Amino acid sequence: MGIVDNLLTRKATLEAQSEPWHNHIRELAKYVLPTMAQHEATDIVRAVAGEPNSAYRSPQLFDHTAIMAIQRLAAGEISLNMPSASIWHDLRKSDPFAGETSQAEKEFLERLRNYLFKMRYNPRTGFSVASKAAVKSRCAFGTGVIYVSEQMGGGAGMPLSYRYVPILENNLGANFEGIIDTNFRVFARTASQCVEKWGNLCSPKVRSDAEDPGQSNRIVQLVHAVLPSQEFSDRLGKGFVSFYLEVEERHLIRENGYFEFPYIVLHWDRENQGPYSEGPVSMAISEIKSLQLMSKEEYTAAQQWINPPTAQKDDDHNRPDLSPGGTNPGMLNERGELLVKPIMLQANPGFARDIIQAKQQNLKEALYVNLWQILISNPNMTATEAMIRAQEKGDLLGPSGLSLQVGLANMVDREIGVLGRKGAFGVGSRLEVPYTMDNQSIGVGFTGPLDRMRRLPHLQGIERAIEMAGKLAEIGDESGIERLDGDKIMEHTQDIGGAPADIFKSDERLVEDRVQKLELKQHQQMVHNVEKTADAAKAASQSVMAFQDASGMPIDGEHSQNV
Repeated sequence: MGIVDNLLTRKATLEAQSEPWHNHIRELAKYVLPTMAQHEATDIVRAVAGEPNSAYRSPQLFDHTAIMAIQRLAAGEISLNMPSASIWHDLRKSDPFAGETSQAEKEFLERLRNYLFKMRYNPRTGFSVASKAAVKSRCAFGTGVIYVSEQMGGGAGMPLSYRYVPILENNLGANFEGIIDTNFRVFARTASQCVEKWGNLCSPKVRSDAEDPGQSNRIVQLVHAVLPSQEFSDRLGKGFVSFYLEVEERHLIRENGYFEFPYIVLHWDRENQGPYSEGPVSMAISEIKSLQLMSKEEYTAAQQWINPPTAQKDDDHNRPDLSPGGTNPGMLNERGELLVKPIMLQANPGFARDIIQAKQQNLKEALYVNLWQILISNPNMTATEAMIRAQEKGDLLGPSGLSLQVGLANMVDREIGVLGRKGAFGVGSRLEVPYTMDNQSIGVGFTGPLDRMRRLPHLQGIERAIEMAGKLAEIGDESGIERLDGDKIMEHTQDIGGAPADIFKSDERLVEDRVQKLELKQHQQMVHNVEKTADAAKAASQSVMAFQDASGMPIDGEHSQNV
């Protein structure tokens, strides 16, 4: 078989393996994120045309607690792990035995980190939109995907682009170690869009349709296959091979490769070696469904309560006018009794509302909504109470935050790899690597609010140690102060607190300043000693002169002569 046949066979295998997950995700999407997953073939057409997919799904929902909860959870996850207004990770040496990081190395790593953040949050790269959508998908479905591609001719401000990939377009695969290294992305574009992207590389059929005004919007199913190079005898000398092909025409559009896996997969809580994971919605889906059912019944009960059905004599063919101010002649008997009466089933909608509110509260707990409402519900909370609540929030979301960081660390590796191949670290560059870091790999350390919450007890421990040393000094015992290392204290404070590295002196300058300070101190001490000796001699002379004046005796030489 040829390459296309092999790829289509592999595609069918991965689709069969992913189908149970895709069915589960489609079920979840009906209730929590109708905007982010296709359900039927017609939805794919709407997505390509840019039509609002959720508009066709939302009318089926009677309770929107889950939808609002996912929005709040995704916003909270972003604010705690990767807030756009602050630096949420540092860079460091990957090798734990590489020795202490010098000041020059720290400043290089900080410059590189700052560049990465400026590059990501350049609006044209698409990172903000892609990361938000992927985190939302991760919260709703357990898995979110970002495609990180190298931009040719994008300049220093835009060497990469980031695009969110809807979860149902992906058919992921993992290797023996559980590392995701394969994705067969199945998506659709119009014929004209395909020609716009690939030109003459498209099949004759697609090129012909693109030129035909009546067929230019015909939907073309495409596959982007990325898999390890060894499966194709390492054809391009890169870590991964890439193929774009048209499914219907069985046509290979383009072959290329990547040094790093370009699809960044974000998991909620991956407890197995499969490529997908379940999110909090999976555990709460029965509560979500029951809420929808009860809300629908409440709606029906409320309608019956407000506008109940009527009963009337079977021989009365006049339909009563129930509109406000309507007249109904002949609807009273000779005793003044109504011949038409409402049928009241004694169904109180208020009772159903109490049950629904209890279920909504349970759902909010399951989707962590209450964590974000702590300060809102109790604005008079003390600073200590707020800190305890913040630590509780960090403890509850800590495991999912660590899972998110695995995917973000892979993204940083991809970014640094692309920058290196573009020559960003060469001699003379602003990001020139210090010679002490030649051939050393760079890792990532996360410093977002959630990580600072997790490390806050360490900083509090430092403060308590300094406080205790001060109390010992007050009673005359300075052994505690003598044991404190000011340099280490400042290093930990900078690391945990996130102070910029360039506000600290370099190691060389620190040594020079300390030597100068010591020499100045020694000189001042010498001058002080000389002045002290001169003052003592002067005081002694004045004392002798005063004694002579008081006693009338000559100085020692004259006195000895008289004797």
